[in-house]
Amino acid sequence: MSYQIITKMAYNAKNKQIETWQHSNNVWPKTDHFYDLDVKTDKQMFEFIKLVASGSWQVRKWRKAFNILFEEYPELVMSSYEHELEGRPWKEYCAICRKHEGLAESKCNEIVARFKQLAGIV
Repeated sequence: MSYQIITKMAYNAKNKQIETWQHSNNVWPKTDHFYDLDVKTDKQMFEFIKLVASGSWQVRKWRKAFNILFEEYPELVMSSYEHELEGRPWKEYCAICRKHEGLAESKCNEIVARFKQLAGIV
């Protein structure tokens, strides 16, 4: 099984990008890879936050900030409303997910501003 380990993560204020250095455990000789993610707009930053909320992006640097953010905005994390999904038919399940996603989308700018404040991103 292969996986990527993020060895360093930083916010580049000049380019408005989140930069990561990742290390793959199955590459020989072991090499690091550099990735950057544009977060020039609030929408792009919100998409990054959603990646973290879904577990698709690994974070260490801002773990505390994300924990606080997900407590304040539980609609971002499915585990906060999964009790509503249990035993529901597929249409209702999808409707509940869309409702919470829509609620999070409607607070996009507020969520991004709060994350930047918690993470100390200017």
